[in-house]
Amino acid sequence: MVTVDQLQKSTNVDSGFYKQVRGTPIKSSHGEKKSIIKKQVEQLIFDLKRGFIQFVTLYLIAEKPRYPYEIKEDILKITRGAFNIDRNNLYKKLRLLEKDGFLTSQMEPSFRGADRKYYAITPFGRTLFKELCGTLIPVMSSLHGRVRKIKIIDT
Repeated sequence: MVTVDQLQKSTNVDSGFYKQVRGTPIKSSHGEKKSIIKKQVEQLIFDLKRGFIQFVTLYLIAEKPRYPYEIKEDILKITRGAFNIDRNNLYKKLRLLEKDGFLTSQMEPSFRGADRKYYAITPFGRTLFKELCGTLIPVMSSLHGRVRKIKIIDT
């Protein structure tokens, strides 16, 4: 096993980035730093998707009844391609929302192939969506405002 001291001796101390391992700085290359950042961003997106699917699905269906493919495409547009939702996960979430009484579904004929299952929001679903908005929007707004103050993002 390589120790922190051995790693420090085997690296060039004058170049690259540092990362923390048990509180001791260890030399890492620019490529390693990018890899670490990419991994963290991917983990954040994975974690956000889990709750985001429910929220954005209710939002989209509250606008108008929709079928799953349309929801998936709209999520891609809203997230600028960042959240490519697996269709099986979307179907599972839609069935769960319907089972819990937040959505209803109805088969409709399609001009292009097989009939489509459209989902519509119920009054109970609108209540849930309002609750989610009441919780998420102030948190997101506050966080966005705080990040802007430290000038990390431009908006």
